[in-house]
Amino acid sequence: MVSLFPYDKIRPEQDELIKDVYAAVNNGKCLIAHAPTGLGKTAAALAPALEYALKSKKTVFFLTSRHTQHAIAVETARLIKQKHKASFSVTDVVGKRHMCARDDVSGLFNRQFHDYCRSLVESDSCKFYSNFRKGSMLTPDSKIVIATIAAEPLHTEEAVEVAKKHGVCPYEAAISASKDASLIIADYYSLFNPQVSEGFLRKSGKSVEDAIIIVDEAHNLPDRMREMLTDRISLAVVERALKESEKAEEAEIGQFLSDLRAALINLGNAPGEKIIPRQHLLEKLGDYQKILEKMAVVSESIRESEQQSFIGSVAGFLEAWETEEEGYARILTSENSQKGRAVSLSLQCLDPSIETASIIRQAHSVILMSGTLTPTAMFRDILGFPEDTALKEYHNPMPKENRLALIVTSATTKFSERTSDQFAKLADVCARASDSIPGNVILFFPSYAVMEEVHKQLHPKLGKEVIKEHPNLSKEEKQGLLHQFRSVYFNGAVLLAVIGGSFSEGIDLPGTLLNGVVIVGLPLGQPNLHTRELIRYYDSMFGRGWDYGYVFPAFTKALQSAGRCIRTETDRGVILFVDERYASARYYRCFPKDLAPRATTLYEQAIKEFFARQQMF
Repeated sequence: MVSLFPYDKIRPEQDELIKDVYAAVNNGKCLIAHAPTGLGKTAAALAPALEYALKSKKTVFFLTSRHTQHAIAVETARLIKQKHKASFSVTDVVGKRHMCARDDVSGLFNRQFHDYCRSLVESDSCKFYSNFRKGSMLTPDSKIVIATIAAEPLHTEEAVEVAKKHGVCPYEAAISASKDASLIIADYYSLFNPQVSEGFLRKSGKSVEDAIIIVDEAHNLPDRMREMLTDRISLAVVERALKESEKAEEAEIGQFLSDLRAALINLGNAPGEKIIPRQHLLEKLGDYQKILEKMAVVSESIRESEQQSFIGSVAGFLEAWETEEEGYARILTSENSQKGRAVSLSLQCLDPSIETASIIRQAHSVILMSGTLTPTAMFRDILGFPEDTALKEYHNPMPKENRLALIVTSATTKFSERTSDQFAKLADVCARASDSIPGNVILFFPSYAVMEEVHKQLHPKLGKEVIKEHPNLSKEEKQGLLHQFRSVYFNGAVLLAVIGGSFSEGIDLPGTLLNGVVIVGLPLGQPNLHTRELIRYYDSMFGRGWDYGYVFPAFTKALQSAGRCIRTETDRGVILFVDERYASARYYRCFPKDLAPRATTLYEQAIKEFFARQQMF
């Protein structure tokens, strides 16, 4: 038994994961763990990793993209310290923008925020940063905040409140506190984004070589890295940059931007998508390197008063475009809009291992874990793990008799068959299934467009209240819809949501708050140029383009949404996959072994029989 495990009882599946994690960290190896929901991954990974780290003077980095998982990791650390009277320090850190104490940064995107933050620091214009340190010395207030963070595991929000109360920068205080921390809970970017990790590691005094990295909800890491490494500009951004140059009376920059605007208009003279070779754009811009240096200087001056600079955005994009590295797609998109032709140019990352592979190979040990991490070999390949990485799939701890998983083969969302009649079939299945499931049901759709088409014909057929997700929900709006959904669970409601949207991850509706999830269709990526390039790239790298670039990522999203239904050992519920394609050999092979849904057209009867056995209502 691991001496730092925070609970009295270890379940068999946990014990297996604990042993595998300890073997990995003890031997300086890596582990990719598909560990289904309910196994207790956080405690099972943290306990052996911390035990080894404390003995070997290593640092455990627990990386997760969800704030709720930060809270779980903080609470697990508290329990370990309390139960075992263990002496170690914990720091919880999220992105600098989310920890900022200023009131004028909420509307800024990440790049805009970081440029603005750097400008304020360099001009000594941020009181929170200035109050943190005087010369090379920490201020008395900073010392109080750092000591408070180090004394007891605090969630980020608690640390921010303490820092704001004392008028110092919360992010700088948390990083300083992490110097003595054996466990750092952070976002993926803290180690995998070179622009963040360099400062993070330098200020915290940590090294990748002495890091044991645990990546939670690791199915998100490839897409998060691709998005981080993707850059884009639009004709609209270039035109705003041109106005900035005129206002700043920078004629040379203005002429360069005019040339760039003309090049984009010319390249986008016809609607659609196309690949733009790297040199094809650069050769239209003359001696661009000299002007980019000047643009960088001018943009810094603009940020001092305007928070953001479009000149800086254009310069940053062109510097990224210069790279000759493989693993990117250079795509121009041209569309007609009400305001005329909309042209954008993007440098789209295809290969997340461009940044992840070096960190993985430098670190003492890396553990990936998630409830949807199949096939594990794909994550090993696309993230750049060593060949000797341990690949493990753990048994689902949930009782099989508590779950009914079916494939409904009488409808499909296949693009070529998206007709009014087909949407009517989908609506009929959704209505019949929802009315057969007592209490609350979530219907997950592959897109907002499909959701709207089905909803048109679904609403009159349903006997339950309908609640709908809409794009770009704020945190408050999401919580409001969840509260509404929970409050009517006894009579039952139907929540219409999107796979990969606000409700497909990070929500728990235990007990009878959710009794059924219906996955409507396969959320396959749009057959656009990016998807085709991704398939081509993984074909050239691994001979698995169709799987790695198209099928497996879609299945991961579908399974993540399906996982909202059964969250604890006492939960009971139905999971329906509504699309005939799920039953075909090409797609059925993608289901985890412990799920194995049964194909049927008699789903209503099966649902009623299931709930009759459960005696829930």
